[in-house]
Amino acid sequence: MKKQTRSEAREAVFTQIFQLSSHRDDMEEARMYMLNELPECEQNIGYITEVTNGVIDHEEEIIELVNKNLKQGWSFRRLSKATKTILKIAVYEMKYCDDVPPKVAINEAVELAKKYCDEKEPSLINGILGSIMRSL
Repeated sequence: MKKQTRSEAREAVFTQIFQLSSHRDDMEEARMYMLNELPECEQNIGYITEVTNGVIDHEEEIIELVNKNLKQGWSFRRLSKATKTILKIAVYEMKYCDDVPPKVAINEAVELAKKYCDEKEPSLINGILGSIMRSL
């Protein structure tokens, strides 16, 4: 089995949270599906579980922090589902993961946005997270 990088594990977190935003009651089923499809995730299951559960446990606080750092007239509700998911992961990592430097969380969020969002989203995410990093 190939070794999974932290970036690949973060992408697995993204898919978990993205899926759970629509089907919150199926968390264990989603995790089992992920492990079945991507067995290398077993190598980082602690990180994946911690971040997925942490985002869910601190979701209201994370959304409030994002809202405080959006431009006037914008709200979290207006953002795309993928952008919301990426921001939740990055903010959680910035606030609660001591082993993830904030600049790394931001860079990884931008890379996810390049893969899963339209071309304007990476710079939007970078700006929001930069503002949050300065406020922390």
